[in-house]
Order: sequence, then C-alpha cells, then structure tokens
Amino acid sequence: MRWMWGLAAVFVLATPALGADVGSRATWLSPDHNAAAFQGMEELFPSRRVRASAEVFPLRVAPKPIAPTYRFDGQARSLEDFIARNHVSGLLVLKGQDILLERYALGADPDTRFVSFSMGKSVVSTLVGLALADGKIASLKDPVAKYLPEVKGAAYEAASIEDVLNMSSGTSFQEAYTDANSGIAKFIGVFSRNQGGLYDFARQIPSGGAPGQVFNYASADTEVLGMLVRRATGEPLADYLSRKVWAPMGAETEARWMLDGPGAAGAEVAAGGVLARLRDYGRFGLLFARGGELSGHRIVPREWVADATRPHRPNLAPGKLGGRSQLGYGYQWWLAPDRPGREGLFMAIGIHGQYILVDRKRDLVIVKTAAWPTAGDAALAEETYAFFDGVIDAVDRGTAR
Repeated sequence: MRWMWGLAAVFVLATPALGADVGSRATWLSPDHNAAAFQGMEELFPSRRVRASAEVFPLRVAPKPIAPTYRFDGQARSLEDFIARNHVSGLLVLKGQDILLERYALGADPDTRFVSFSMGKSVVSTLVGLALADGKIASLKDPVAKYLPEVKGAAYEAASIEDVLNMSSGTSFQEAYTDANSGIAKFIGVFSRNQGGLYDFARQIPSGGAPGQVFNYASADTEVLGMLVRRATGEPLADYLSRKVWAPMGAETEARWMLDGPGAAGAEVAAGGVLARLRDYGRFGLLFARGGELSGHRIVPREWVADATRPHRPNLAPGKLGGRSQLGYGYQWWLAPDRPGREGLFMAIGIHGQYILVDRKRDLVIVKTAAWPTAGDAALAEETYAFFDGVIDAVDRGTAR
C-alpha cells in the first residue's frame, strides 16, 4: 500500500541551486536559495537559544552501517539515488543509540542546524503535554479562551485545547501553498516581514465551522498552542523546551528557535521554527521511540507519548483524513497506516521534505532533512516512504543476522 502524503499536492520536480547564498527575507523559499537558507535561517531571522546541558546522551557509530535500497516507480534504487532525487541535505538512521547511517549533502555537515518547519509542531505538542503534567494546564477539555481570553470573537473562542491539538479547531485558515490568498501564504508573509504578530494574525481568523468536527491542517492552530504554553507556563517556548526536554534528553548542542520579530518582543514561531542538528532531532525521535524516557530518566509522561501518537476521533485514523492521504493524525503527530511488519509508525513532517519517523517496535528513528523546490511534492513524499520501507527492511535483515 502506498502511504500518500498528508497534504497531497503535486508539483514539478526541479533541481535546487547549490552554494551558500541564503538569499533574503523575500527570496529564502525560492529554489535558487532554499538549500542554503534552510541551513542558515539564523542569518535571516532572529532566534532564541534552546540551551543544552553538559551531559550528552551518547550515540555511537555502528560497526556495520547500512546502505539501504528501495523500489520506486518500478525500479530498484540506491541510497545515492535517494539523496540526489529527493534533494536530501541530511539523513540519519538510529537503532537505539547506534548510528546505522549518517549522511550530509547540499553543503550541510554535522554542525548544521536544520530548520524544522512543521516537524516543530510535534515539539510544541510535547510542551503542551508537559505543561499539562506540570499542572499549568488543567485539562485538554478546557476551552482555549480560558488561557487566552483575547481569542473571543473569532475561530478559537469555542475550541478546546484538544480540538486544536487535533487540527480540528474550526478555523477557516487554509494551508494552500499554491494560493497567494490563502492563510498560509499570508502567514509566511507576516513571518518574512519579521515585525511580530504571528499569533495575533492566527487568533483573529474567522471560524469556518464548529470545532471538533472536521480535520483541517492549519499552522494557525499551532501558533495558538504556542501562545497557550507561553501564557500557562510564564516562560518563552525556548526556555521551557530547554528546561523540560532539550537539556534533560542530552542534546549535544544548543538549538535555536526562530522568532517572529526582533528583540525581546519577538515570539517563537510555534508552527515550525526550531533549528537543530540532525543528531538532536534523532534524540528527540528516540525519546518518543522509548516512551518518553532516556538513560533511565523520565522526561515526557508515558501516557502523553501514547496519547499524542494515536487518533482521538474516528475521522483522524489513518485513511480517514480525506483526499488522497492514507495518513492519520494524533496530537500534532502524523500516523502511518498499519501494514504487516509496519505497525504503529508515526512521524513529524515539515514542508520541503523534513521528516522524523519513529518506529517504537524496532527502537528505530529516521531523520531526513531536505530542500524540495516546493513546499509539497506528492511524488517526492511517496519516494521518501518507499525509502523508509527500504531502511526498515535493511534493519530487519541486519537484526536477523
């Protein structure tokens, strides 16, 4: 079964330009600049530190690395084929603490901090779960307006926190990257001007229907969740992430979180502004592969890991989201359809080809960063899933030996 990508858009394949020119705030998304820009966002936008600790969770290079092959479009393809065809900038495969594969391309190296795009939504979801465990949020059934009273009069007035986690808030925001008048196009415009106000933009969007009824993937939802966590905890998102996740999980270096405006007034871009090294994205995935615990330390409640990575309504189960997608949705995590030997897989996904796949059964994490020429490409997404299958097959063959 083909997985089919959640946003199901088809675009023309093109080759991104190489080099270190990150472009400008007007051009950073263009194919001429995005390969460099996605590795150099700190040159274009202000960011806040996400501090690490001195105690690093160790990863070790496996004595027998893998070189997975896969089938796509009726042809057998190699690792090198995938890196070239999918505009890959970074690729990491962890089985537990063993690095089975680590590759960099498009000018990246192990010190590169890659932009998360919407993989960061899964980070924000985790902070919601931690604020709930800390008693800063009383219940996911609470209305958003209990914590953010200024949302009254627009889409989020009637929505619960759980509705927003499920991308079922009822907002009329549309994540249509090819429509210059869509919510996401205006959202990117607000961010690129970098004068603040992403949350204010998101919270004022009119309602498009009753909350809790229809799945509508909307970056505005995660901006609202980000402000909710800030308001509930009294901390910037970067500080809360550092204190509750980044330092405790043993990240090897500080991350950054892009801001929507300069100086202290700038707020973290909750919808997708994390900047981190490949191995630290891997550690975050491994934290979820192991049920929220690393090195014997409980970091994320086990119950939250389970709840965040399952569908909470029938219409959110894999194959039920509508359109061509075979994926499902949890609390800001994508859920893969169950297939023989591929049960329980879940993913953080970002535009332009960013992925963290978590396979709890195998203690396996795959991280892929990329610079697709366009925000979404159904064929490149399908090839990514085919490659993930090839990785799992290679891991299973190695385990069988």
